[in-house]
Amino acid sequence: MHGGKSTGPRTAEGLERSRKANWRHGYYAAEAKLERMQARIEMAALRKLLKL
Repeated sequence: MHGGKSTGPRTAEGLERSRKANWRHGYYAAEAKLERMQARIEMAALRKLLKL
């Protein structure tokens, strides 16, 4: 009738393509978390300077 259930990606390249296809917005990605943390640290430093 049909080919049956998908076995999913079989190669490393196929797996990487599959991961990228499911990428939504990256809010919880490690790089995005690091950027937000650095921004919070910089803002805290600026607030501290402004209070002096």
